Amino acid sequence: MLSYALKRITRSWKLFAALVLGMTLAATFFGGINVAADTVGKQALDAQLANTPVDMQLRDFSVDGGRSLNSSVQGLVSNLQQIDGVAAAEPVGTSNLFNASFFSPTVAGIQDASALYQHMTLVSGRKTLHANETLINSDSQQAQNFPVNRKITYTLYTNSSRKYNVTLTIVGSVSLDTVAVNTLSIVYYYQPFPGNPGPITSNQQASILIVSWEQTFLPVLAKNYNYFSTGNVSRFYSISAQVNVYLDRNRLISPFAIESSISTIQQIEARISNLALQYGFSPDDNLVGQLQALSATIFSLRLTFTAVSVPVFFMAWYVGRTVSQSSFNLRRKEIGLLLTRGFTRGQLVRHFVTEGVMVGLLAGLAGIALAYVLNPLFLQVLGSTSGATAILTSDTVIITVIFTLVLTLFAILTPARQAAAMDPAQALKGYVYLEATRPIRKRGPILALTLGAYQLVTLAIGINYMNIGRYGYYAVNFILVLFLIIAAVLSFALTFIGPFLLLYGAAQLSTGLAERFHRGFSSISKRMIGEVAALASKSIFRNPRRVAALVFIVTLIVGYSIWVIGDLASQQDYKYRQAEVAVGSDIRLSGMTSIANATMIANKLQTWGNITGATAESDFSGTATAGGIQIKAIDPLTWRQGAYYEPGWFTGDINSVFTAMAANSHTMVLDRGVASYYSFPIGTTIVLYTSSINASVISYFGPDYYQSSGGTFGRSFTPEGWSFIPIGLIRPNATLFNPTNIVLAKASPNVSLTQLALSLRTAYPSLTITTAQVATQGVPGVINAGTQNVLRLGTAFAALAASIGVGTIAYTGYREREKEITMVAVRGLSYRQLAGLLITEFLPLVIFALILATILGLIVVWVDALGQNSLDQSYLEILAARRVVFPLWASANILVIVALVLIGVFLPALTAARKDLSKMSRTVRFA
Repeated sequence: MLSYALKRITRSWKLFAALVLGMTLAATFFGGINVAADTVGKQALDAQLANTPVDMQLRDFSVDGGRSLNSSVQGLVSNLQQIDGVAAAEPVGTSNLFNASFFSPTVAGIQDASALYQHMTLVSGRKTLHANETLINSDSQQAQNFPVNRKITYTLYTNSSRKYNVTLTIVGSVSLDTVAVNTLSIVYYYQPFPGNPGPITSNQQASILIVSWEQTFLPVLAKNYNYFSTGNVSRFYSISAQVNVYLDRNRLISPFAIESSISTIQQIEARISNLALQYGFSPDDNLVGQLQALSATIFSLRLTFTAVSVPVFFMAWYVGRTVSQSSFNLRRKEIGLLLTRGFTRGQLVRHFVTEGVMVGLLAGLAGIALAYVLNPLFLQVLGSTSGATAILTSDTVIITVIFTLVLTLFAILTPARQAAAMDPAQALKGYVYLEATRPIRKRGPILALTLGAYQLVTLAIGINYMNIGRYGYYAVNFILVLFLIIAAVLSFALTFIGPFLLLYGAAQLSTGLAERFHRGFSSISKRMIGEVAALASKSIFRNPRRVAALVFIVTLIVGYSIWVIGDLASQQDYKYRQAEVAVGSDIRLSGMTSIANATMIANKLQTWGNITGATAESDFSGTATAGGIQIKAIDPLTWRQGAYYEPGWFTGDINSVFTAMAANSHTMVLDRGVASYYSFPIGTTIVLYTSSINASVISYFGPDYYQSSGGTFGRSFTPEGWSFIPIGLIRPNATLFNPTNIVLAKASPNVSLTQLALSLRTAYPSLTITTAQVATQGVPGVINAGTQNVLRLGTAFAALAASIGVGTIAYTGYREREKEITMVAVRGLSYRQLAGLLITEFLPLVIFALILATILGLIVVWVDALGQNSLDQSYLEILAARRVVFPLWASANILVIVALVLIGVFLPALTAARKDLSKMSRTVRFA
């Protein structure tokens, strides 16, 4: 049986080629997403531990004199280095000294050979330290006041009757990187601007003095320290010591086996803790807790990757099943002969399964090879850092082969059983259209369409059971509570599978429409290829199940691709707009003391080549007419050039509104929510402070969040939106309002906001610079980016699978009708007419499916946006609500997917039409 199966595959390889291609594609993608999961897992691990340079901190219970501290630290470090898995251990001492000038930064003592020196960049002076010498961090708030060679004198009181002086000389200024900052536990001053989602580049570090552990900290600071001092406590100084333990992370931690890594590290840390307690040190773990949290994250990441890959695997299975049905139908005579020569039906099924196992093994191995070859592509698509590598592990190879075998067996098992159940007498008659006698069941598609449409309708009209369910606690009717629970669970499940059900139901139930569309298309194509075009409709609808399969494949994949790509594009647009709205523009400068200062800086920035516009703005709250209104005082002439806004946010003609504000300082654009709550019509005079400081409403801004929150029956009203007045109205009396003065600037196209922020920080070191950048760092950013990239990759593989599926259906259709096509060709049809006839058979169905998929895909994307906007949201999320957009990259991706599907139609038709006429004649004579 094994040898016969091998001969059958090698001799009739064309019958198995499509099945091998489909399964190879699935195996490649499966191996690729495992590479993706491993790669993103490694990136997530690096991001998780990026701000944790020290794996364990061993803190001294109490410090009592430098001699005992030195001996205990030396003994502890020496023994730690003997533990397998410990890469390094070094002490760090800290002391808080008292200085009469109130400059009392933390003093840190590090070893002369400390690895921390590699994380310090010398700005001025030197890094080498001797006794009573110190370094200061150049990025701190006091660095400018304490240059190199400056001396700092401390009077240290050890008890009520004894004191001594210590003079530290600053010999260098160093810039500390993230590792050094986190290791030395340096805090930042100047907290971020409220509501800021982006990075702030001008937070200044707290000042720290770095001294030598051996030459200054132990012999000077720790030598005469007495923990039991008495007297004026405010003059005492405190010291503490810790030993930082660094494990061999590269050897001990694997992102592919987090659980075993945790177990190994716990065993090592238990030995470290036991040793530390013997020397009077308290152990503090920084690593295991983070790895445990990351373990669950990576597990959910693999589940997410698998979930988003289901359409590709489903398409591979569906194509394999369709191909198997057609190939077994073409082998009817062979099946009949085997049955008449003594094969039992069980043996026949086992034979087909053996063929499937061989195909699955071949496809699995080919998929692994392709996944390995395409590794650089996977890494590039996944946004991996430069130089990153990923290797297919043995686990991935085994799992990929097993997965491909299982998928192949599932694809061929049902067709194999149907083929083995044939009546031998009927099978020997040759090929017949089995599917034509079996009607398509519509109960399942109707249910699927109903559920999918139900989910879309509920989201479109704003019914969100996740929000309604929170009020179920207050319901007294048990049946109502039960209904809400069931509806919420159903809504949650349909959130993920609803679009698929909609696509499936619509594709399966649209066969009749596809037939009418095909006939209409054929009537048009008669003008190109003549009356022979009528044969196309008659041929294709002999097999309605094949029509349904073709429409379903194209509708599912193209609709899925439009849905996924549209959602990704909408999410990116939403995140970008949210960042811009929260900051106010591309760049925000804050910390100006006056309106005049802000205006001067804005005027200077307007001359920068990498800035297209800049404007000054003063924000404050509170009015006499309606308390709590958030007001922005702006320059009407420059605000639109420097700030981010969308024209639809302002009622009326936006040019007329700003022209009126420029001409009359006593005008206002009022927050629409405030206007709705207080019923303020256009023309209402709003008193800001006194009767002389007032403004007339000429327009409204933003959404009516008062009505959207439920009006008088909703939550209590709190003004959240913004109102705008000309800055000239408050300029003479700015001190009455105590505004926050900022400058907003728009960067030129293709200018890095990070680099621009660094330039602004250099020019204005006292200001806080905020950029409107979407956060991509940290574990959430890495995983979110990885998931989106896998979705993009999945649409490409799904499109390839759909192209193979369409091509396979077309090829098997031509192969089944080889005699008919030959007879038509020998009757005088030209190559153009024959190719047109073959293309006309399947092209109208594909066009119909593309139209259906486009309509359904756009509906799903639009409803997803409505569903997102129906959630409880903040004012900024309501203001810059999610919308449907298809930028150039999204449209290009969709067009490529459509092109792949069309290739699946044209390539088999052109290939079949190019057959040599003499070969066709032989087919007629000897078939």
